[in-house]
Amino acid sequence: MKSTLYLRRISLLMLLITVTLSSCKKDKEDVAPDAATTVAGNYAYSEITFNGKTLPADQTNLKGSVGITRQTATQVTININLRSKSDNSEFIVENVDGIEVADLGNGSYGLRYDGEEFAQVKDEKIMIKGVDEDGVNFTITATK
Repeated sequence: MKSTLYLRRISLLMLLITVTLSSCKKDKEDVAPDAATTVAGNYAYSEITFNGKTLPADQTNLKGSVGITRQTATQVTININLRSKSDNSEFIVENVDGIEVADLGNGSYGLRYDGEEFAQVKDEKIMIKGVDEDGVNFTITATK
């Protein structure tokens, strides 16, 4: 009887140890997403800045979106589809592969094509720099 009680205690102790060890949460390090994954997504046109003025989308004759798709950890494809609201004519309609993504720090990412930065992504917004046919510099902003 004494040995049966002893065996039960040992069995209970082994069960308790097994349950305790198997229920421990494994420490997993959260891996930060790469630059291309961070900037990838769909952005809706939200404003334009030119000649020192910023106009929200609803006060312009433009509509559209910017789509960014991850190719590699440091490269994306960008699809810009900005058109006139009144006649659906193209303002900027481009689909470009091989865009380099560079981490600029503080949550900012630069987008470069042929070594020239043309856009930045920060805080769920993309800002695309351009020049219209009259030589006026502008910045298009779109929001995720």
